[in-house]
Formats: sequence, C-alpha cells, structure tokens
Amino acid sequence: MKILRNYILRDFFITFFFSLFFASLLMILINIMMASQLVIKKGMDLGMALKICAPFLVNLLRYTLPFSFLFGILLSMGRIISDNEIVAMNVAGMSSLKLLNIFLILGFIFTLILYIVNDKIDPYFHYQYRSQMKNIYSKNISALIEPGVFMESFPNYILYVSDKDGNKLKNVFIYDVANKDGVTRVTYAKKGEFVVENNILKMKLENGFRDENSPNNKKELYRLNFEVFFMDLPISGKKQINIEKKPSDMTIKEINEKIKRYKKIGVDVRELATELHKRISFSFSIFTFTILGFGVSMMVRHREKSINFGIASASALVYFLLFIPAETLIEYKIIPPFLGMWFPNMALILVGGYFLYKNAHFR
Repeated sequence: MKILRNYILRDFFITFFFSLFFASLLMILINIMMASQLVIKKGMDLGMALKICAPFLVNLLRYTLPFSFLFGILLSMGRIISDNEIVAMNVAGMSSLKLLNIFLILGFIFTLILYIVNDKIDPYFHYQYRSQMKNIYSKNISALIEPGVFMESFPNYILYVSDKDGNKLKNVFIYDVANKDGVTRVTYAKKGEFVVENNILKMKLENGFRDENSPNNKKELYRLNFEVFFMDLPISGKKQINIEKKPSDMTIKEINEKIKRYKKIGVDVRELATELHKRISFSFSIFTFTILGFGVSMMVRHREKSINFGIASASALVYFLLFIPAETLIEYKIIPPFLGMWFPNMALILVGGYFLYKNAHFR
C-alpha cells in the first residue's frame, strides 16, 4: 500500500507543481506589466512599483492552489484509469475508496494551508498594499473614504458607503454612536456629495431617511424622510489617521470581534458576515475539488492534458462564478450570508458525489 500511495502521490505532485508554476508565472507577468505602467505613467520608482504589485501574487494563491489541486487529481487519476491500472488495483483488492482516501487526506492538509493564507497572509498583504497606495496618492481625509469600509475616523460616528466616484457617494450610512447604549440614530441616503473644510466633513445627502430612537422608549423609532439633507461630521483630531481596514484586510478573529461589537450597538453586520463565511468557504474549496475531481475523473476516464485542463478550468470558473449571484442575494437580504457563501461548495460536492456514486465501484 505504501509503494502504491507514493506512486500515486508522485504522479499527482508532478502535475500539481507544473500547473501551479505556470499559473504563478502568468500572474508574475501580469504584475510586471502593472508595475511598468506605474513606472511609465506615474513616474514611480521601479522598486516601489514592484513592492506595491507583489501582494497580488499572494492573493492569487486563493485561486491557483485550488485550481492546481483539481488539475492534479484529474490528470493523475485520468492516467491511472486510461492505463487500466485501476483495474489491476481492484483485482489486487484495493478499492477506489482507498484511492479517494489518499486524496482526501492530502486535500485536508492543503485546506489547512489555504486557510492560513486566507486568514493571515492575504489580509496582511492586502492591507499593506492599500496603505502604500494611500501614502502615495492621498494627503487628505477625502481619499480615506473608501467603499465597503466602516470608517471610525469621526468622533461619535461610523460612516459607511457602498460606492464612491470622486466626491460623490452612493448608499451612505451614518451611525450615531455617541450614546454608550449603542446606535441612537441612523441616517441613510441613496446618494451624496462631500467636501472637507477645517477638519469637518460636510455632506449633502439626497433621497434618504433618518431613524432615531424615542427618548422615552428605545423600541420606538421616529423616521424622517428627506430629499436633501445636510450633515457635518467632525474629523478625528489625530495628527495621523490610520487607514481603516476593509473586511478583506481583517483576519477571521478580527472580523468575529467586529461582528460582536457591531451587533451590540446595532450596526448592520451583513457584509462582515459575508466576508467571514466567504473566507472559510474559499479555504474548503480544495476539499470540494477533491470530491469533484475524483468523481469527474471516474466519469471521463481520460488522460489527455488538454481535456482535463478544460474540465478543471470550467469547474473552477463555475465554482467562483456561483459566488456572484450568492453575494447579490445576500445584499438584497434574500438569503443569509452562511447559506450564500457555502452554496458553491455544497453544489459542487453534490455533483462530485453523484459522479462517484454512478461510476465508482467500491470493494
């Protein structure tokens, strides 16, 4: 069994590292092109440009690792099946289930590696990238306003916007947290504009409402609908304002802590919960591709690299595209974040499990 296991793993790792190398090489070339644009168009130092682009390589491990793992399974299993080696294994008393166990153990190890990348390494480099870009391009508070960030640079207020174009904003949320009991007032506007004057963020909000707790009964809300509303937010008096972390910049522990804190004060945590489950779900994509790859290889029974590369590419594309409608449904509060972010894994595991049931004959 040990000899056979080493034989299968050697074949798998050759394909895996081959695929990972060329996928990484392609990404390196893309990063070199990005760096050259920064040097030529922005006049930036080459070393700084390469330093800024480097975090993208770490981010792409989230995608290249699962894809390479799936391609490795498809190609190694395709060769074993097409050469009828699996028949010899079955005759010798080794079932297909034992082969699957080898890849499941390997998939579990790589899942842990990808979890560390998603939890620690990628958020760190992503945050460093954003910090460097802010230091290069921004010298004022207006540049610190970013879509998808809960900004706490304003005393007694938390500001959130979903989109920004210059000084124009979309879907603006302003949470008043001056009271120790939590959020006492929520202001929402479909769109807005802002200017910065004397450490004050002056905002013009349009087409929105303001919800405020009743002073006598916290369970009662007073709503003020408005077409145009002006609001001033004082900017923190700190000499240096730290770049606020996006959910994608945080570790899983930081996201959990922020979710707990925001729930207590009444801030919507749907985006944070989505990022949390997406991060963990992505980590388990290797386990999902293990089931899918093994099941598909039992059905296709082909050793051609081009065919298996096409299957791997199509499977990975479908997997990552499934997150797009899931995130849309979460945004419109149709499904909870947990269900939306785990749906791609559940769907592909069911497909792979079906192929296993139909084509694998266990002894």
